[in-house]
Amino acid sequence: MRNNNINNVTNKVTLGLILALSLLSANMATFAQSNNEVSFYLQGSFSKLNYEALGESSKLENGFGFGAKYSYYLTENWSLGTGAEFQFMEGSIFVPTAQGAYMTQDSEADAFEFRYAATNFSENQEVYFLNIPLQVQYESLGTTRFYAAAGLKAGLVLNSEYQSSAGSLETSGYYSQYDVELTSPTFAGFGEFKAVSNSKSELDLKTNFVAHLESGVKFMLENDRSLYMGLFLDYGLNDIKPNTSGNRLVHYNAQAPTDFAFSSLLSAREIQDLDEVRTLAFGLKIQYAFQF
Repeated sequence: MRNNNINNVTNKVTLGLILALSLLSANMATFAQSNNEVSFYLQGSFSKLNYEALGESSKLENGFGFGAKYSYYLTENWSLGTGAEFQFMEGSIFVPTAQGAYMTQDSEADAFEFRYAATNFSENQEVYFLNIPLQVQYESLGTTRFYAAAGLKAGLVLNSEYQSSAGSLETSGYYSQYDVELTSPTFAGFGEFKAVSNSKSELDLKTNFVAHLESGVKFMLENDRSLYMGLFLDYGLNDIKPNTSGNRLVHYNAQAPTDFAFSSLLSAREIQDLDEVRTLAFGLKIQYAFQF
């Protein structure tokens, strides 16, 4: 009889241990599933290539981005994330007058000083980045959560272009050997020309490194889904200015003197007051996520 009681107790304890281990395994599996989060997001922003040239500052323009992110939760509150992001940024600058002079040769190989003054000069830049982010995120608990994230991004330049124009362009040629300045004829590239512009050209910006800050609200949905709504700030940490190409701001083409073209203010050799070019973007970010 005593052996039967011992066996019954042993069986009950064994069954209890099995049930406890099953519940613990289920809880651990549930916790393991919630460690991982995959999200997709869209962001709209104001953006600029932040710089000063010829006494003027660049202006804010529109931008956008979208991406995918993977996060691993170290605890219920803290996570580490990485992913891939496509980002478009646009910048612009307006200069009332851009002028300069340099030595060159005409179609007959005579040396002269080409002088120019471009009024109402403007330049637009467009840049496409592939960003690789690394960030840490904190979030509170509950159905509606506050979250804040900070980290770094490495931005690979997929494409960068600029387009420049001037309301008018006045040019002349000074021949020191004759001590004469020619303001005509126009077919030789000397005179006043209206509405000069060039087509989009390569800008060749450098790889961008960015400090990223983000904060907002995370709404917990059914089936381990969530929706983020927040604000973000991306600030460039390094100078992405292209190497000075040696080209002049206004090109004089001896073979086609009236076909003027512009170099970018970011790379023209006579723009001496341009120190650094950094990116700046801020705006709204919407993110849809699910955990597993």
